[in-house]
Amino acid sequence: MVANRFRNNRVFLCGDSAHIWVPYAGYGMNAGIADAANLAWLIAAYLDGWGDEGILDAYERERQPITQQVSHFVMNHCIEMGRQRREVPGTIEEDSAEGEAARSALGKKAYELNVQQYACKGLNFGYFYDKSPIIEYDGAAQPAYSMAEYTPSTVPGCRTPHVWMADGRSLYDAMGNNHALLRLDPKIDVSPLLSAASGRGMPLNVIDLDPDESSGLYDCSLVLSRPDQHVAWRLRARRAPYRSARPKHLARSLPRTVSASTYRPV
Repeated sequence: MVANRFRNNRVFLCGDSAHIWVPYAGYGMNAGIADAANLAWLIAAYLDGWGDEGILDAYERERQPITQQVSHFVMNHCIEMGRQRREVPGTIEEDSAEGEAARSALGKKAYELNVQQYACKGLNFGYFYDKSPIIEYDGAAQPAYSMAEYTPSTVPGCRTPHVWMADGRSLYDAMGNNHALLRLDPKIDVSPLLSAASGRGMPLNVIDLDPDESSGLYDCSLVLSRPDQHVAWRLRARRAPYRSARPKHLARSLPRTVSASTYRPV
C-alpha cells in the first residue's frame, strides 16, 4: 500500500506513513531511510536559503514512483515464496536418489529466490529518478535493474558510482554531505560554477578523480552529485579541450537558484 500523496503543504510523509508492504527483508526500512535521505537535503537546502520552495516538490516526484516499484518487487517475491513452499515435493525427506534430487532442485530454487531478498543490491542501489524537476537529463536511458543486480552508471538520476580513492577513502566519504562536482579532466576550469554556487550560498565540493580511481565507471568529464548521492548532471565529452565553464543552463539541477555551467569545445 502506497500513499497517493507524499506531501500536503508543510507536511511530508516518509517511511511507513508513506508505504506499507509485506514484511520481507527490511525493504520498508531501506525505503524509509532513502525517503529520509532524499527529504533531508531538500529541506536543508530550503532552510539554508539556497534552494527556493520549489525544490521541495522534487520529493514526491522522485520518491513515490520508487516506492511503487518496491511495492511490486516485494509482492511478487511474496507470491513466489508462497508458491515455492506449496510445491515442496513429498519425496523431500527420503533417503534415496529421488530424495537427494528433490532436495538439490529445491535448494537451488530457494537460493535463487532468497538471494534476491537478502542480497538486494539492485533494489538498494540500482533505482533511479527519471522524472525529477531538479535533474538535468541528457537523453541517455538509465540502465535497468532487478532486485539483486544493477549496473553502476553516471546517467543523470542514477546513484553516483562508488569507487575507492587512491588515498584509501571512499568516494562517498570524500563527497561529504553537500553537492560534489567530480572532475575527471583537470583541464576543465570550473571556477564559474564555483562562483555561482558561492554567490547563492550553496556548498559545493570539487573532487578530482584520475582514470585509475574511476575504475572505468565514469565515461564523462564532470559529474554533479547531489547530497543523496544521485547524479544531477554530467558532462559527457572527454576528448576535446574546453574553455572555462560559464554559468548558463543547468538551473534545473540546482533548483532555480544556482545556474550550473555549460561547456563548449574550443
